[in-house]
Amino acid sequence: MPTRSERASELLAASRSPHAGVFITAPETLELLEDSLPEAAYTDGSTITASLGNCRCTSDAKAIKQFTAHARVPSDAAQIALGHECLHMILQAPAASGLKPGDLTVITPGHAAQPVDPNTMNPAADGVLAAMGYSYRYLGGLRTFNAIPASAADCVRENGFGNLYSSVPDHPHASLTTLAHAEPFACNYGTNAHIFFEAGDGSFRYGVPPRANVAYLGGTARMAMVNLTIVANVPDDELPQVVSITGSASKLRDLAEFALIRRLRAKGVVVQLIDRQSDSIVEQLTQHGRPDVIWTNFAAAEVYDQAVTAIAPGGNINSYAGAADPALALPMTLTAAPAFADLAAEAQSQVQAMHHNLTPNDRTRQRGLATTPRVRLIGFDAGRAEAYAAAMPAGAITDEGPWTDVFIAGTGDGAAAAYADVELQLARNAAVNLVDGDCTIQIRSRHTHYTTRHQICGSNVPWTMTNTSEPAAADLARQAIAPIDFDWMVTGVVGLNGAVDMMEKVGASSPFGSFFVFNDLPNLPFVDATSESFRAAAAAASGLDRAALSAAADALDSHGNSWCRAAEEALYEAYGVPYPLAL
Repeated sequence: MPTRSERASELLAASRSPHAGVFITAPETLELLEDSLPEAAYTDGSTITASLGNCRCTSDAKAIKQFTAHARVPSDAAQIALGHECLHMILQAPAASGLKPGDLTVITPGHAAQPVDPNTMNPAADGVLAAMGYSYRYLGGLRTFNAIPASAADCVRENGFGNLYSSVPDHPHASLTTLAHAEPFACNYGTNAHIFFEAGDGSFRYGVPPRANVAYLGGTARMAMVNLTIVANVPDDELPQVVSITGSASKLRDLAEFALIRRLRAKGVVVQLIDRQSDSIVEQLTQHGRPDVIWTNFAAAEVYDQAVTAIAPGGNINSYAGAADPALALPMTLTAAPAFADLAAEAQSQVQAMHHNLTPNDRTRQRGLATTPRVRLIGFDAGRAEAYAAAMPAGAITDEGPWTDVFIAGTGDGAAAAYADVELQLARNAAVNLVDGDCTIQIRSRHTHYTTRHQICGSNVPWTMTNTSEPAAADLARQAIAPIDFDWMVTGVVGLNGAVDMMEKVGASSPFGSFFVFNDLPNLPFVDATSESFRAAAAAASGLDRAALSAAADALDSHGNSWCRAAEEALYEAYGVPYPLAL
């Protein structure tokens, strides 16, 4: 068997020839195409990698549907390499990078918090929020080989995402599938770390509290189960007291049999599986007390209404599923603002009530205006505006957006309309304070999807709002260094040549679980991750395919008929391909 560096040398030579990849080429269009890396990638210090496999992510569906209308896809793109839940082997890297051929790495998928040209990674007004699997022709988990721009590492670091590459040490028992879950792990771990509550003294407490009451609405979705796996991976005395999950009756029946759910119940956690068709969802969500944290994993008006009705006072709603529909919104009802002794006291208090993330993906919040504030006052009379201006740095108030801090005076429909008008003009990481309250605003779901989006501030805000964390390197590294087992979520596997078929079938039926593409094993047919399915597929196959499928079926039988590293090793051995984690 070759060493890993020898295998990297073999693959680097192979990368110079045309090779397969899955690309988005038009709205609703995926194609398996042959492509070649540009020759310049071998001479200018770029990094070249081999993709070892990729998990299908449901957020890919939005990019597939929208193509160049997607915020991360360049408007002039002809083909975009798909896939960001992946594991790579380094084949070539600049000497100063600290990487060497044969290294295994997970790559931070979010690359830019501000628009850039993905070809140069330089800021560009007409650029995109560059990300692996959405912005590049030559980089994606469903390409066989990848070329990464030499300037990408600096761009990623400058945009607050940390290191572009996170090395994966040797793990004798971890599988390719578990390691490729580093991206959804990071998304969820980061989301949970950003959850915040305001303590009685006004300070912020971060993270899911120990012994909390938590709820996952639309919680049979894959990302909800990744999140719950993380929440459950704590000492027993920190486990949630109550976990409520809504979903379809059929998926809840399947979920009830999963080892994760059985383990939680055995440890005394109350796990409620609530049919989404029930007429008493809110009553069931609150029968053991109101949830401290609610994740909305399905973007729908009824889900948002359930969340805001059930949440505990001062609790945290995480709008995990950013909606494609721009009109879909979370309603927030603010009570009337408290009375103040005078306008100066009001202004001081309301300015101090504002808060911002210090930087993109930094969960720590600072009190007061943004570091470089651009303030808008709406609905203020002259005297009140003067008091607020006196409480701010000179020149902070401006009529030109985007605004970092917005104060809206007035109540009822007028205040709600003012908020709706200004929301689309907010800077990322903005803060909004409806200083008189006594109104119901509609927070557009598409503007709650990332932690760099805005917060509603003030003492009369009924619940805090955390948004999806764009995966940062430090969080990917946690999974790379000490992986949590996600093999239990693998319900289907396929080789690269069958990836388009798998993506279309899974997208049409939305089954539970993770689906993994083996780039090294291109001819592996799409098969459920059970020994029965593998044996049935073997019976219909011949030659190497039959031998590989039969060997994996035996491995699954030996491991409780669930996915495992042994099944991967059996497939690789039968196909005659070196298993990368064993080199």
